[in-house]
Amino acid sequence: MTQRTVIDLERTWPDGWRPDAASVVASGVSADLHDLGDGRVVKLFRPAVSDDMIAREAEMSALAHERGIAAAPALARGIAGDLRGIVYPLVAGTTMMRWIRQHPTRAGEAIDRIATAQAAIHKAAGGAGRRLKDVIATDIAYGPAPAAVQKAAIERLAALPDGEALLHGDYHLGNIMTGPDGLTVIDWSKAAVGHPAADLVRTEMLMRFGIGPDDWITNLWRDWAARRLKRSYLLAADVDPAAIDRYRPFVALAWLRARSAGRNRAFRAYLDAAMKRAGLPPL
Repeated sequence: MTQRTVIDLERTWPDGWRPDAASVVASGVSADLHDLGDGRVVKLFRPAVSDDMIAREAEMSALAHERGIAAAPALARGIAGDLRGIVYPLVAGTTMMRWIRQHPTRAGEAIDRIATAQAAIHKAAGGAGRRLKDVIATDIAYGPAPAAVQKAAIERLAALPDGEALLHGDYHLGNIMTGPDGLTVIDWSKAAVGHPAADLVRTEMLMRFGIGPDDWITNLWRDWAARRLKRSYLLAADVDPAAIDRYRPFVALAWLRARSAGRNRAFRAYLDAAMKRAGLPPL
């Protein structure tokens, strides 16, 4: 993997350009995306985001692009005063989340496309990135589960088959752009190397339990979309369906460390069922 040296970001900006409210084209929990006005954007991160996460996003986005994945590759990573950011090519189009809302009758087609794209990511080698098993084990160890559950889960996780696949780690409708050039996957800050089944489970959870609308109609759609995504993924990927079930309780336990589920009761039922199937102690 080619290392991207940290540079002076201001040297990459057009003459006279400065970030301000007018240049923001997207805003999220971790960063604001600013249009540089020359076919590039700069993602400026908030102070709470670690340097390691920024470096990982830059390196893994570039690696994915080098592997032939439809990813927006980091062009530069750097600092400008107290600002830290990554320069990317501007991606034309909109997020899949917005596209589906605009074309609800074509949702099935959209889910099939993103499932096929995820399978393509998993066919690429992840290189020297961090191991997803290590990430999951750490999240379980620092999560709220009782010590006995943590110990049993981490031991069982270690015994699961591993892999060398490139894994996005946060593959959901808001991180997939669709436009004239097809799909483009963005935000590789949670990328890792490991077994594809674990990454698919994470996507399944984001689809069903990520923060968002919680009305019963939306929840029915979410559950349907997660089922369709898994079915379409398995048609395109060389992954044993049983491996998905084996990884599910550990990915779900890891979820407990850093975020609340958007549908807490449904998520708890999902987690409890996965734990029971795996023969793990109940929470």
